[in-house]
Amino acid sequence: MLATIINFSTNEALFLRHCLEEALCFSDQIIVPVCDHFFDGTPENRELLDSIYAAHPEVQFIEYAWSQENFYGRHPTHFWHNMSRLLGTHFLRADIDYVLFLDVDEIVEGEKFAHWLKACDCTAARLACYWYFRESNLQALQWEDTPLLIRKAALHYDAIMHPHERGGTFQMAEGKKLRGVTSDEKLPMVHHYSWVRSKEALLRKVSTWGHRDERDWRSLVEAEFSREFSGKDFVHGYSFKQVEPFLKKHEYSQGKGKPAIYLNTNDIHKIDIKLKFNVDYA
Repeated sequence: MLATIINFSTNEALFLRHCLEEALCFSDQIIVPVCDHFFDGTPENRELLDSIYAAHPEVQFIEYAWSQENFYGRHPTHFWHNMSRLLGTHFLRADIDYVLFLDVDEIVEGEKFAHWLKACDCTAARLACYWYFRESNLQALQWEDTPLLIRKAALHYDAIMHPHERGGTFQMAEGKKLRGVTSDEKLPMVHHYSWVRSKEALLRKVSTWGHRDERDWRSLVEAEFSREFSGKDFVHGYSFKQVEPFLKKHEYSQGKGKPAIYLNTNDIHKIDIKLKFNVDYA
């Protein structure tokens, strides 16, 4: 049995429905943790969040509270991304054997991945992915392997909260591990669209995500959109080719989905203590 935990904010709403459609091909449980603020402390888009919750009754959304003053205070880049994954693991069903950790802009080719899973016998695997920039038809010639599949039994607090995020969780796993996992056709099964956005959307992303202080992202975005695409991105310096887009775009309308589970700062503290020390905190 496999659960997929998908990190999400409304900055990435463009990708959510397609990500979920594909994840439903192979997931027995889907959990989407989302903070009620962006990671710079700006309040989330309440109206859009509520419409998304209503549109996806097949998914369990876990909305958790932001606080700079609470027990977790000010933390480095990786903390908030990892906190989403940590809270997601708390809600895993008892019968889950494997967990796939995705960001919502990582869209899996669901049927191909489901076929690969039938022969999976490893403790942890990093999945090869195509990487895109600016437009969904601009695909890097280089592949990455960011998404993480891991046995639930291999997860523990320090692994999930590792400073290198999913890469660190992979490093700490014991047993058979695979890197750059591809399909039977020896091609990636994941499409990573983190930087496929308009100028305005990219400026929102780089101002509010956990990595916002690592580089002068705003200046890089402004410079990038002051000219035609040069053929190389400013994130990695990859070269690109044009492909048929895999990404599907959707709009949200009102639905009848179940409400999110809401965690206040005290709830988060209790879960943190329980997962870190394996004790219940009254």
